[in-house]
Amino acid sequence: MFPACALYEAASERGHDVTIITDLRGDAFCDGVSEKMVFDTIRFSRGNFLRALYCSLLLLVKFFGFWIQKRPDVVVGFGGVFTVIPLVISKILGSEIVICEQNAVIGKANRFLGKLANLKLSSFKLEGDWKEIPAPVREGFTKSAPYECDGILKILVIGGSQGAASFSKIVPKALAALDSSERRNVEIVQQAGYGEVEELREIYRTLGVKATVKDFVHDVAEIMSNSQLVICRSGASTLSELSATGRPAVLIPYPDSSDNHQFYNALYYKNKKAAWVLQEKEDTGEELGKMLRQFLQKRELLKIASSHMMNDSVRCATESFMELIGLV
Repeated sequence: MFPACALYEAASERGHDVTIITDLRGDAFCDGVSEKMVFDTIRFSRGNFLRALYCSLLLLVKFFGFWIQKRPDVVVGFGGVFTVIPLVISKILGSEIVICEQNAVIGKANRFLGKLANLKLSSFKLEGDWKEIPAPVREGFTKSAPYECDGILKILVIGGSQGAASFSKIVPKALAALDSSERRNVEIVQQAGYGEVEELREIYRTLGVKATVKDFVHDVAEIMSNSQLVICRSGASTLSELSATGRPAVLIPYPDSSDNHQFYNALYYKNKKAAWVLQEKEDTGEELGKMLRQFLQKRELLKIASSHMMNDSVRCATESFMELIGLV
């Protein structure tokens, strides 16, 4: 949703008539978007088939009505099963279809829609007629401060719904593995799982670690810009934001991501020497602790990774993206 919102903001500012079509999950990330249509989330499963079918039919009928009213010139899909119906209808009715694949592995929806698309854009180098271009990022991430890594090691820990709970166990274990003098040189800002905020604050107080713990990090662009290290999943939007700000990361891929795409995303950045990768398992906390000790002793490792992570093309990705799809 973040690339979609970035594109919405930039195109709207230039006077284009833009609407975001999303489901309830995506709507949670659409603060500040005034022109949008929100539908129930479509999840096909054995016990949910009839409801999913009903939601799909409702989406089909309502989106058809929307298309007749708006007659969009271009419809852009950012992946996910929800995009299939709107893009297929738009193709049939005459809109230009653009799909954007943000991961190193093409998702099922984009595999299907690739046969219909007029233009296929990808954040990674993919085989076939995919054009490689960074996904749009929100404006705040394009204004980050220059990277510095002296003094207290400031760490941002973000995981979203698929990481916060796990990181609330992994990161305290890593810090507990450090000695007290090392912990005094670490400062944490962490997004915790719901109901875990107070417990995690108390753990850090006991460890003697200066920490800010929230159930949601609203000002993530500013905090990332002021951090020297980010511990996070390897979802596409997060990786684009890291590239725009030039912040090195320890990536812990979500183990149940479809087609294991988060692992392959993370592997790309590891091979660039911009990040370190840990698999989520029983001793991940201990392994992370060893990494943090190494970073505290050799700050140059972080500085080198930052230089490899920084990608200036991501900072102007939104403009490039709009130019390709004819909105400039």
